[in-house]
Amino acid sequence: MANINSGMDDRFQNSHARIRSYEPTIHRGYQTMESRPLLDEKSAIMEVEGGKNKGKNWLMNTYWSAIGFSMGMLLTLYIVKTGPGPSNPLLQKRQTSGVYEGNTILASGGDLSVAAPQWRCVPPPPAFLLDDPRVMQHPAVKLALAQLELTLKADTFSNKDALSISIVHSSKGKIYEFHRGRKRLNESSSASPARVDGNSIYRIASVSKVFAVLEALVLSRQAQLKKFVPELTLESRLQDVLPEFRLPLEFKGEAADITLGQLGSHRSGLGRDMGEMVFNSTADIIWPPVPGQETFIEKYYKHNTSAQELLTTVSKNDLIWQVGETPSYSNTGFSILGLATGKYRQKLKKQTKSWASAVKDDILDPLGMDHTFAGAIPRSLRKDIVVPNSRHMVDLIVPAVHDPAGGIFSTSNDLAKFLHKLLLSRNPSLISNSQRLNWLRSIHYNTDAITSVGVPWESFRAIMPDYAAYNIYFKGGGLPGQFSQISTFPEFGYGVSVLSSVGSSDSELVAGAATTDPLGLSFTIHNTIAPAIWKAYNSIVTADYAGTYISSDGIARIAFENGFLTIKEIQLHGVNILTKADQLIWRQGGKQINIFEYGAGLIGTGFPGKFRAVPLFTCVWSGFDIVTTKSGWGLDLFVFKKVNGKMTLFYEPMRGKLVKQ
Repeated sequence: MANINSGMDDRFQNSHARIRSYEPTIHRGYQTMESRPLLDEKSAIMEVEGGKNKGKNWLMNTYWSAIGFSMGMLLTLYIVKTGPGPSNPLLQKRQTSGVYEGNTILASGGDLSVAAPQWRCVPPPPAFLLDDPRVMQHPAVKLALAQLELTLKADTFSNKDALSISIVHSSKGKIYEFHRGRKRLNESSSASPARVDGNSIYRIASVSKVFAVLEALVLSRQAQLKKFVPELTLESRLQDVLPEFRLPLEFKGEAADITLGQLGSHRSGLGRDMGEMVFNSTADIIWPPVPGQETFIEKYYKHNTSAQELLTTVSKNDLIWQVGETPSYSNTGFSILGLATGKYRQKLKKQTKSWASAVKDDILDPLGMDHTFAGAIPRSLRKDIVVPNSRHMVDLIVPAVHDPAGGIFSTSNDLAKFLHKLLLSRNPSLISNSQRLNWLRSIHYNTDAITSVGVPWESFRAIMPDYAAYNIYFKGGGLPGQFSQISTFPEFGYGVSVLSSVGSSDSELVAGAATTDPLGLSFTIHNTIAPAIWKAYNSIVTADYAGTYISSDGIARIAFENGFLTIKEIQLHGVNILTKADQLIWRQGGKQINIFEYGAGLIGTGFPGKFRAVPLFTCVWSGFDIVTTKSGWGLDLFVFKKVNGKMTLFYEPMRGKLVKQ
């Protein structure tokens, strides 16, 4: 597979199609194509979505994506390529009203019955319903998948790239896939007609970082089960695990503070590619690329090719940020993370293996990811490799020390297994559920109120139709010729992988040829699928739990209102339970307003059938399990179970058992 020259010009193609007026908004950054008020009338957070009547020629944002790993230049440059016009709305900056009233924290007014809906903590679906098979049978979901098929065909019709997409839901694994293009883009269609499919292999570059963090979590779990000490967690200090790690003397204190989690969230203060791309003058940066001439990308693979060389380089270079101060993309940090987990694994398992071999044993083989690997391409898999038509690095063997930062190859089928078994299933493989919950969290929120950083997630804010705000967790990667994204929306139980390979030649790219943008396509998918799944879950919750429940001496009315499963009334043995909840509050400070006059919101827990009641218009943490029965049953706990085919509500504090009519 010969290297063919590549430009690194990648474009957004956001021909988004609405399937309903309840489409969510997934925010991308300060510059977007269209805006509408979302939080209040005085501010607008910009959305990246298209209308039906805008046509296919959306304003394209050119960005240089993700040369994102230890030897890479992950640049995200958004460049406007077309001007305003009838089908190209003027690019707008994030807007504000220009009027500041001095209220840093905006709170809803005193009348709870008319509080603005955007200030309510609307709960996600109960976690125990995320794998409900009825979701995939819901008409809204079927319609969304059909609409998505048309959208993807339209959006990718005119380019030459290879593309593989998988969508996964917790109820059944892969629910949708889309493939287009040929495997051997650097050869003629007559010589190499084979098309890509779910087993076609792409270099996923910086998506490897997810596996670098996962290896640490897996080792932590294995050590815990073996009662092995010292314990390994993301809070473990790097020098405790990898004592040979050093920084210059003036940073001795900072070196001792760095944790594995800070390496995994780019908050270690280490530089991006330390000692890799070294230039004498900016004149060394040549554009357009000269055929046959090495670029910085090819040249810097010759540095830090061993663990010792990398550690020596790091020991001679200053930190660029204070430890923990801010996320600053560091491929070097992930190479160091790989060395640390490798060192710990040697002690835990008393065996010496490369990081690639360890990940194969600990992660890939147990998950059945048989087309995923790091290092040299196995002979048996060469037939499945996707080769770009532009300059590329498909056949480059990355120095093993840098595999954790970006050395992995994978397929849409294998990434679907990863998403389903690790990030979406009720009982994840390899790690505990609590580990996963902690893993899928943002660590640092950027001041744009849209993006955030996790370990190693790159998250975007999504506003759902009920005004609830969530993070969708992404990780992207790219090397010349190939780009990738995986993403997951854990609260709604689904995930997406998008892999692409450039079909244009270098000369076509230099002339401005469009290429596939996996991040833009991921947004298209989420903006189509998320509202449909949201509607499906609301339908299931309503069908299962809303209604009137009665017993010989009690009644409860439960409704689904404004995104809440709401207890409108519950009386047992002549006692109004909602009034008693108010009286508990009054005991703390005298008689106040009736918090529960309009009902109590039911928040699903991670445990089947168990809900906790909270005041409407507040967040889940203000529950009332402060008061419990002798058995530990809280005032706020309501349990639903099917008994003889009928949904039954149990409430121990009043020995209540009410059956849905």
